[in-house]
Amino acid sequence: MSQPRQLVQPLLQQFQELFVISKLVGVLPQDLEQLRQKHALEKSRNGMFYMLGVLVFYVLLYNLLIFWFGAEDTSLKASQSTLTFVIGLFLTYIGLIMMVTDQLTGLLNQGQLGELYERIRQVDERLYLEQCLVDNSSISKRIRVMIALTFIFEISILVSTYIKLVDYTQVLSLLWILTAIPTFINTMDKIWFAASLYALKERFEAINATLEDLVAEHERYRDWLYKAENKFSDETEPPQYDSNLEYLYKELSGMDRASAGKNKVAPIAHSLNSFGESVQEPRKLQRANTNRMINLAPESELSNAAKVEVKLNNLCQVHDEVCEIGKAMNGLWSYPILALMAYGFLIFTAQLYFLYCATQGQIIPSLFRTAKNPVITAIFLMYTSGKCIYLIYLSWKTSLTSKRTGISLHKCGVVADDNAVYEIVNHLSLKLLNHAMDFSACGFFTLDMETLYGVSGGITSYLIILIQFNLAAQQAKEAIQSFSSFNETAGLVGAATEIDNVSSTLYSLVTTMMTPISLT
Repeated sequence: MSQPRQLVQPLLQQFQELFVISKLVGVLPQDLEQLRQKHALEKSRNGMFYMLGVLVFYVLLYNLLIFWFGAEDTSLKASQSTLTFVIGLFLTYIGLIMMVTDQLTGLLNQGQLGELYERIRQVDERLYLEQCLVDNSSISKRIRVMIALTFIFEISILVSTYIKLVDYTQVLSLLWILTAIPTFINTMDKIWFAASLYALKERFEAINATLEDLVAEHERYRDWLYKAENKFSDETEPPQYDSNLEYLYKELSGMDRASAGKNKVAPIAHSLNSFGESVQEPRKLQRANTNRMINLAPESELSNAAKVEVKLNNLCQVHDEVCEIGKAMNGLWSYPILALMAYGFLIFTAQLYFLYCATQGQIIPSLFRTAKNPVITAIFLMYTSGKCIYLIYLSWKTSLTSKRTGISLHKCGVVADDNAVYEIVNHLSLKLLNHAMDFSACGFFTLDMETLYGVSGGITSYLIILIQFNLAAQQAKEAIQSFSSFNETAGLVGAATEIDNVSSTLYSLVTTMMTPISLT
């Protein structure tokens, strides 16, 4: 049985390259052939087992990496402050935790993810029926740019660190390549979220653009009516019109032929309408009246309350559906986003702290040796913060775009200046208000620019606190060392004094014994 013909291009058609990479590294378990043939994400048992195997393999290799390079940290606790040791020990596994969260979430949500993109396809069909088209080609370009940037940053950090900061003469030093796996898998997963979120933002913008077009169309129509009234008010005779266009006059003014003398909406006798656009004259009209050319402006949809109610209802229903898709998408990626934000906050703070320790000649954990080089540190921080900032910014812009639909809707009511349209707009705006969409990380905080400002302030505050604790620990250690040196010096002086005293006593005893006793 043949499948029904699709009216629009599926969104997943733009994700094929990303899906192939994600499938190879173990980000998503869905079937690749079903994506190529049907442009749909469907469950795959083989893909699930493959992803579980890849996950276990990554965990084992990462622990081997920690064991091998952790041998260099045996003297860290003894030589440096306990704070540096604890921070390094805790953050050693933060990348692995983030990777496991992404992969387990992908396994648990593989069915819901396919349903999500199917709902987006249905939304596109409904928008198509409302003559509201969405171009998905820009999404494909964005995905390619994000993949290219990911490879550039990952390879730059990995190669520069391996050449400058790793002893590559040893065979097991190749395990350093495994440090790039958690961040690469996390980035691939977040590209899926970012591209899907941008797709929702485009659909909100398409709805807003359609409403703005209704407003602009009605303004042009109103200007046309105003110009027509001013032109025909000075004429003594009513304008002549062809009988074949009588139905158009009824549509425009609600008047029949008998009241043609009072009709002020009439054709304009030139080949351009009021919008400055050329209009081709019908063939029957050319035969009936060859002396003058007649043009009519199209009627605005906002001038008909019944039509505009259907139009606005359909657009608001689609808007509600896109909001529900956004909420579902936020639920699917809620835990991975929380893990990413926690990772970004901790790693950014720790990397700057270890950079300070390296500048002071202190030993830092081996897995954070990128902090020894300021250039590599800058690239690493740019890569990590870029992911977090872009997701926060895109979530904030999508939320603002969804809320701007209410403003565009009220513009329709203002420009129509009709009580029936006002009632429709007020009713629908209340529905839009109740479907406000915001993105959050498991409800802990909202992904907006205010949160970004708070995170930036938190990083600065904690970095200052860590540096102060480090300074206090170093000062205490120097004081202890100075006191120990003083005690050693004092002990040596005391021993030397005691030896002198013993020597003097022996000398006195010998002298006494050698002195002859006088007999009187």
